[in-house]
Amino acid sequence: MSKLITFYNNKGGVSKTTTLFNLAVHLAQSGKKILIADCDPQCNATELFLASSAEFDDPDKPLPGTSIYEALRPRFEGEVARVDVTKVNLVASPIYKGMHLLRGDLEFASAEGYLANASNQAITENVHEKNTYLSIHRLLSGVALEHQFDYVLCDVGPSTGAITRMVVLASDGFFIPLTPDRFCSQAVRVLGRVLSEWIKRHEEIAKTFEPFRLKAFPGKPTFLGAVIQNFKVHSGKSPKVSYQRWQEKIHEGLTSAVVDNSKIPLRPGLSQRNPFIASIRDVGPLVPIAQMFGRAIFDIKREHTEAASTTGSAYGGAVWQNWVDRMKAYKDEIVKISDSLPS
Repeated sequence: MSKLITFYNNKGGVSKTTTLFNLAVHLAQSGKKILIADCDPQCNATELFLASSAEFDDPDKPLPGTSIYEALRPRFEGEVARVDVTKVNLVASPIYKGMHLLRGDLEFASAEGYLANASNQAITENVHEKNTYLSIHRLLSGVALEHQFDYVLCDVGPSTGAITRMVVLASDGFFIPLTPDRFCSQAVRVLGRVLSEWIKRHEEIAKTFEPFRLKAFPGKPTFLGAVIQNFKVHSGKSPKVSYQRWQEKIHEGLTSAVVDNSKIPLRPGLSQRNPFIASIRDVGPLVPIAQMFGRAIFDIKREHTEAASTTGSAYGGAVWQNWVDRMKAYKDEIVKISDSLPS
């Protein structure tokens, strides 16, 4: 059965999209059938997915496939009770077999109002709003079933708004990507309260569905683990002391706000004393090169380094070996995230 997975943090700049994309590539290369669902109106996952083909560099050229907003709009405007997932056209990756995209849409920001109203009104007898409240889960789970995806990886914005709320609640599980700094330390303490309030409200709404012969989704995503990333290291590979101290503060906040929160279920086997499942160091110039060619960070080829070189020549010798070592270290951490996914 397909699993819906979200990377979520209410703070931006934590490499959420990058980590999700790299996990998707690893899973696809491992033989899994993967869908990236770009549920963020910023559309960064869509940009990264399509960057591997120069065909879409022309801003006037129509993008392929159905966007998430195009799929949901008939429901928002009341034309249909539920989306017909057989009419949703997905985009196949030009370079990674088994990886597909439900592309983002800048206009999806308009969905905020529809979904916020549904979140407020679905507890009433308004069937229209109940169907809108169910629309995100129905779309994602329906597409997953229609195409037999192993995982649907959902990219969401750094928000506590209605779009993000409905995607997170629709998910089977979520990862929390974090960076070791003051802002993440503050954000993670709010995160637990926000998630528990969402889950509690969903429980109240779900109780009202049965008389209308509507099936509610579980709405209780499992915390799969935290990923600390973008820290700098000493030559001995250990994080610098300043980063270690912020990680300790984040660990404290994560434990009290999320791990010990009775409303938020934990993945079986997740260490309550250490919920960090992966540690990704800063990989410097690998990120912009990977973005330039729409590739996974661990899948950069030597010829791609021509774009990073001041001479225009591909890196070789010790310089290229350093890139290879960094790619391997990065891939090892992505594998740890993959190993934490529900089967």
